[in-house]
Amino acid sequence: MIIGIVAGFAWSLLGLPMPTLVGSTVKNVAVLATPLGLIAMGASFDFHAARGSVGIAGVASLIKLVVLVAIFMPLAVNLGFRDQQLVALLVMLGSSSTVSCYIMVRNMGHDGMLTSTIVMMTTLGCALTLTGWLWMLRSGGFVG
Repeated sequence: MIIGIVAGFAWSLLGLPMPTLVGSTVKNVAVLATPLGLIAMGASFDFHAARGSVGIAGVASLIKLVVLVAIFMPLAVNLGFRDQQLVALLVMLGSSSTVSCYIMVRNMGHDGMLTSTIVMMTTLGCALTLTGWLWMLRSGGFVG
């Protein structure tokens, strides 16, 4: 992942043109990356083994989806962020954990059960929490 980031950054800094074939291939891979990652993670998920990590995963998911937003959104509002900027901060703070977390944990030699439980809980929960946070921001007149 780091090599890919460095290579893409160097490509951008050098101002090299992106060939059409490479651009369309990268776009197609990007569109499929998250769904395929979730499918792979779900296929390796063991519900019996996950029962032991549900409590910890629930706390981590609550922190990710509720606590971080509750701490930093009032700060952002007080700093003057509004509309699109505030929504962007909300998405960064309160969206689900990414599948790449699971992939990194697996590459580090762990079984990834806790991570996959957190990813699944936050993926399911963020639909509700992001909607709730957006409703609160809109009700407060911070998002138009």
